[in-house]
Amino acid sequence: MGRGTDAAVRGSMAMAACAALALSACATRTAEVEQRLILPEGQARYEMAAHQAFVFPRALAQTTPAFPQDGLPRALPPTTVCASLVVDADGGVEAVKPLRDPGCSDPEAQPRLAAAMLEAVSSWRFVPAMFCIYPDAATRDRDWNGDGCAGAVAEARPVAVTLAYAFTFEVRNGRAQVGAARLRH
Repeated sequence: MGRGTDAAVRGSMAMAACAALALSACATRTAEVEQRLILPEGQARYEMAAHQAFVFPRALAQTTPAFPQDGLPRALPPTTVCASLVVDADGGVEAVKPLRDPGCSDPEAQPRLAAAMLEAVSSWRFVPAMFCIYPDAATRDRDWNGDGCAGAVAEARPVAVTLAYAFTFEVRNGRAQVGAARLRH
């Protein structure tokens, strides 16, 4: 065989491999996760002094909600349900509840999706949020790195915070997907 024939055979084999890969993707279900923080409207904001710093909680374990398998519809347009949760001073999750927020479906209209979301979120764990107090603004500016209370800290206090997440469930062509996002306003 000549070089032209070899290239044609390799091209045909590559196209066959791509077709096989594409067909195998149709037979699997996928789950993807993104995160979006919701800051509840009307919440009081704390103004930090120049010698203070705040570190948001960092996720240690976040289980993606399982798409309810019983009675999975052939199609479901993107449907977003939201949850509010408290990350306590130890990094545990408490006070998990459905959230009514602009852009979120009524959890009572989607009870199976809301239940899957609440079950997953209840198992999450975090490194707790920290409130850091430095001796002065210059020390804070020099030592604080945004990852915990670093350097010459006068006080480092774990604090509870309320977070909210949005989960979007979708079924397209029989393929279920769940996306998660912390909501920000």
